[in-house]
Amino acid sequence: MSDFGNKAIAGYIREYYKAAVAIAPDHLEQREFGFGSFASRIAVRHTAFKSDRELRAYLVDTAPLHVDYSAAYYKDPEAPMDKKGWLGSELRFDIDAGDIVKLPCRIEHGKEWACEKCLQAAKEEVVRLIENFLVPDFGFSARELEINFSGNRGYHVHVRKESVLSLDKRAREEISNYIFGNDPDYDAFFYTVRVDPRHEKQMGPKPKEGGWRGKVATAFLNAASSKEDLTSLGIDKVTASWIFRNIAKVREQVAEGNWDFVRIPNRESVFENLLSRQVINQGNRIDKGVTNDPSHLMRLPNSIHGGTGLIAKKVPSLAALEIFDPMKGAIAFKTGELKVKADSRYRLSMNGREFGPYKNEELELPAYAATYLYLKGLADIINSK
Repeated sequence: MSDFGNKAIAGYIREYYKAAVAIAPDHLEQREFGFGSFASRIAVRHTAFKSDRELRAYLVDTAPLHVDYSAAYYKDPEAPMDKKGWLGSELRFDIDAGDIVKLPCRIEHGKEWACEKCLQAAKEEVVRLIENFLVPDFGFSARELEINFSGNRGYHVHVRKESVLSLDKRAREEISNYIFGNDPDYDAFFYTVRVDPRHEKQMGPKPKEGGWRGKVATAFLNAASSKEDLTSLGIDKVTASWIFRNIAKVREQVAEGNWDFVRIPNRESVFENLLSRQVINQGNRIDKGVTNDPSHLMRLPNSIHGGTGLIAKKVPSLAALEIFDPMKGAIAFKTGELKVKADSRYRLSMNGREFGPYKNEELELPAYAATYLYLKGLADIINSK
């Protein structure tokens, strides 16, 4: 990165904040803010604002590369952490394509780049989080959930409900452990009952049960409609063929909790595979860094992401998420061109256009594409137009 390039980016960021709408969050005066620069992801924190006008003036004046705000509400957000006076915190989740395991495209471009497949995978994880957990298991309504594109490789989900504000760190850890399927207890799902002095019967979850029991039973019955899906769970071919041939009876018996009828030899390992298909594939980093920490700072919705130049844009609903394309709908710098020297092996798709790969080439690009490559360290801005 160069001083000239940094100044050019700062100019675009400044112009964005001059015109941007809906920047200030609710409970503005009770939030802590943090700001990042080219030198540091969070260079300034323990900052607060009294009004939208005051916040906007700061953003225009300083053109920060990153803007974060607290999940927490405080009596005095500018005070040191132990003197802020915690009033409560929203519950938040961070879905990042960089943390999704076993994405095939990762082999092609590594973890730092996000292609269309990465962004789609992150979107699918958001849907799973909401439709499989937050709504059915925790009883949150769609109106109480806010979805935001992160501005880079994923999405943030905020639970905006008064009942979650008082949850302490331990309670938040229990929620994330549940959602991410940490340390499941096999014996809580499957147990043995004695039918008579000589026979025992294996009982297990039913698809109509709530929570993880219902999820495991439903996942198994969904897999039972395909021999390939059954074997992918670790069931041997002979047993998989038998289940597939007797699917109607299997469904009937599992619906009653009679897993003895299925007779899977390695049920415990199959159970672990069933769990892995249901969990949110994000790992422990997210649990500890976002969901569990009531004082965590997260990117401000509708602010600029300093690693891409895209908007961390609010997505109004799950239906809107289905058709949302961040590489079109989250573009901030829609006008102007920048001259760059680009050296990138990636193909960049933005705003319906294709850019790259480039091999140490000088060319003019739309500001949004030039900014994206510059902030990814794949181009230098050498002149502006």
